[in-house]
Amino acid sequence: MKKLALAISVLASSAIGASAADMAVKAPRYAPEAAVSTWTGFYVGASLGGEQANADWTTTSIGVVAPGFVIPPPTVDGSSPRRFSPSSGRFGGFAGYDYQFAPQWVAGIVLDAAYFNGTVTTVGAPGCTVTCILGVPGPGLDVSSVRARWDANVRGRLGFLVTPNVLLYGTGGIAFQNFSNSITCETSFTDPLCGPTPIPLLTTATNSTTRTGWTAGVGIDAKIFANWMLRAEYRYSDFGTWSNSLVLVSPGVSVVTVATDLKLNTHVGMVGLAYRFGGPVVARY
Repeated sequence: MKKLALAISVLASSAIGASAADMAVKAPRYAPEAAVSTWTGFYVGASLGGEQANADWTTTSIGVVAPGFVIPPPTVDGSSPRRFSPSSGRFGGFAGYDYQFAPQWVAGIVLDAAYFNGTVTTVGAPGCTVTCILGVPGPGLDVSSVRARWDANVRGRLGFLVTPNVLLYGTGGIAFQNFSNSITCETSFTDPLCGPTPIPLLTTATNSTTRTGWTAGVGIDAKIFANWMLRAEYRYSDFGTWSNSLVLVSPGVSVVTVATDLKLNTHVGMVGLAYRFGGPVVARY
């Protein structure tokens, strides 16, 4: 019995020692970190929407040089100022980079450019539609127009995730837009602006500029499936006042100079579809 008890004791001690050794060398098991969706990364997309440009046209002075003719000094009449609001569809693209720096906050930068071609033409020239030269009432055959074309911008963004897949954001930055204004008039005795001549002749003056201004707006991004994202956005842009002079030349008859100030701004609404590069990663904030 003593020998049997001794053998059992030796076996038990050996088993406990082996178990302890096994426990010492086994590595602890941890659950792997799950990959989660992140907004960090580059994206590129296309947009479709509409734009309205506003140009408040004020004629500041009118000068007429007509050799051989006596013309009363012209004055700016009550048809100035006048608002022109060209509107049309807007088609473009955008690209940007976002960085998710907290569980619900995203910051980024975006570049946006689009084609837009809106023109408004009205009867008469602002400041010379009623009577700017004594005895010659308007508007005659005169017309004036304002045109807005392509636009582009560079903006920053700061957004808040209302859900993991929906981002509300504000945006602001620098904007660029192309504008032009023009006047067409008829050189004749009955024209209020470009007379006098017995032979009617149409003459046109056009000026064009690319303005730099500021832009600000709000929008929403939504991940719809895989790496695709929908965007809806509204922006307002202000381009200050553009001062220019339209010079209407009728060779050998007259030179008419119309000095103008145009106060310019735009409203843009768009929807876009974008592809975001990359995939789910382990997010650490």
